[in-house]
Amino acid sequence: MNDNAASAPRLAVSDPGHRGLSHAMKPQDQAPGSSPGQALRVRRILPGQPLGDVQRLRREVYFHEQGQQREDSRRIVDGLDGSGTVIVVESGARAVGTLRIHDFDALTVQVEYGRLFQIDDFARAWPLSQVAVGTQLAVQSEQRVKGMSDALIEETYRYALERGIRFGLAACAPSLHGLFEYYGFREYLPPAILPNGDAVLRMLLVLEDAAHLRECDSPLQHLVRDPAAAAAPLAWMRRTFRLAD
Repeated sequence: MNDNAASAPRLAVSDPGHRGLSHAMKPQDQAPGSSPGQALRVRRILPGQPLGDVQRLRREVYFHEQGQQREDSRRIVDGLDGSGTVIVVESGARAVGTLRIHDFDALTVQVEYGRLFQIDDFARAWPLSQVAVGTQLAVQSEQRVKGMSDALIEETYRYALERGIRFGLAACAPSLHGLFEYYGFREYLPPAILPNGDAVLRMLLVLEDAAHLRECDSPLQHLVRDPAAAAAPLAWMRRTFRLAD
């Protein structure tokens, strides 16, 4: 999305040269549609690596499921796929859940999402490499179960911690407020009204905010490494956006 786009960033919810880190989910975490005994695998597709079946999944969710007659190829693969890391959950060779994450250090990300998230406020106090946004969330309809979304968001959170991300941003439809709130996101700005009249919620997650994650009973709370690291980002967020504790 750019500042004049008519749709929000799509959200419903390794070493270079390698295909990406991956790990298998336990058999009891299998979602409907998986073959018996076939575990779900979570892996990362790094910038520049082929998206593979992720393109089929995006097409299925964004267009076929919604019944749209014309597909926009830019919604399947766009220029930001070259700078973002894609988290994907797979059942066998098929992608069943995916989410893309990129930080604001890249000029292309600033151009696409900067105004929506008021990134200039962050830039005055934080390196933009410490602020990231999640986009292109797509989950196969029969796989929309708690274990699936938890696996996808947890791996994204691990990646963000490894990269030193302090703030995770997301824009979502009002119907998804409860989902993002469950993971620890909170609205930090009023809803944005897009040119087509749709409203999107602008939500923020402070990484390592152990107290808030416990309060939400977020499945991310066990991933916190250093709760003290959240103190400065939290204090700044409350001052800048006048959020309550």
